[in-house]
Amino acid sequence: MRIHFREQYGTKGEEIIYVTPADQKTIVRVPLKSDKLVIHEKFFLFRLFQQIFLPKGYPDSVSDDYASYQIWDTVQAFCSTICGTLCTHAILKGLGVGNENINAYSATVAWILKEGSGHLGRILFSWWKGAQLDIDSKKWRLRADFLNDLAMGIEIYVLPKYPHLSTQILCGTTVLKSIVGVAGGATRAALTQHHAVRGNLADVNSKDSSQETCVNLVASFVGLYLLTIIKTPGVLYGVFAVVILLHLYANLKAVKAICLRTFNESRYLITLEEFFRSGRMLTPQQVNKLERVTLGQTVSVSLNIRLGLSIKHLVDEYQHSHIVDNIVSSFDPHEHFIIAESKKFLGVYLHFNTTAQDVLKAYFFAVSYLQDRNQIKEKYWDIQNKWQEFHNMAQQEGWVTTQHLLMVDEYRLNWKA
Repeated sequence: MRIHFREQYGTKGEEIIYVTPADQKTIVRVPLKSDKLVIHEKFFLFRLFQQIFLPKGYPDSVSDDYASYQIWDTVQAFCSTICGTLCTHAILKGLGVGNENINAYSATVAWILKEGSGHLGRILFSWWKGAQLDIDSKKWRLRADFLNDLAMGIEIYVLPKYPHLSTQILCGTTVLKSIVGVAGGATRAALTQHHAVRGNLADVNSKDSSQETCVNLVASFVGLYLLTIIKTPGVLYGVFAVVILLHLYANLKAVKAICLRTFNESRYLITLEEFFRSGRMLTPQQVNKLERVTLGQTVSVSLNIRLGLSIKHLVDEYQHSHIVDNIVSSFDPHEHFIIAESKKFLGVYLHFNTTAQDVLKAYFFAVSYLQDRNQIKEKYWDIQNKWQEFHNMAQQEGWVTTQHLLMVDEYRLNWKA
């Protein structure tokens, strides 16, 4: 027998060999039976489910944290839809549905005011915080769902008690939900990009949408069933509170399941603290577990570091040309950044040719400076060697150093002319 080929669909698919038996001249396809394959052959519905709801090539085509994140994301979507169904009932009652004294025109006006408030909220929030949604995608994902729950809680608990203020209350809750729409959509895009390890953004996004649509469909019917059996406000409040708590818990678990490999300020500071303390490089998994996803940061610096500032800050602070020249001369002429301290922050000024890796290096030097303000002048090359060591170790542990999620302003300058 001659074996010509051996193939496998992904790393989890069945193995097949193509052979020519000793007594034949044609090639024969022979599946290699295993316990795993027998189980998969029995469960046709499992394979169909995988094809409909999971990205092509799963699990190889997505990041390692995809499955754990999607499980908790499904739970939170289920809870969110049930709460939404209960809130829709409360909103319609607040608008006067079923009340003979309320005409269609007044209800329409209230609805348009409500939707208009939401549109305005989206525009203003995008202008205010749009640039920060990528930087702290975990925090904003969690904040978005918290605001959504807060808005639904107001609609459930407050709206029925103040029907004469229904329009004002609904305008307020719709503004909160508009923030959720912007923050949730933007952070979902960032997380989709993280999960799509083969550049298969469209496939991952479309399958995620399919999963959510299916969950929402099932949860909608569950919500409708709950409305038929809930007879008193007390029962409604109790059911809503339980579902909301489960929703928040599932969101927290989903966000904690994500393992991002790009440095934002929080992850970078956690990594740098351990490196400066012990010379050890933490893995992305370790840092993501330590990263705080609610409020504050796990590690903070003694003075705020601001990247990409206008040189006007430096000139206004020191004014005299010889002082500014001394600051510039403290750095290697080949570097693409300058670091200088002012009263309220540590400024990092970037060259026109600055790359993402230069920004990470500049932040590394800034943190080193805050540890010992004489290091840059007296031990410049020691810091340079430490940076090279840090960079090499970070790459070995799987950190992405060709990109970053640090907050950087857009000013660039040239001091080498």
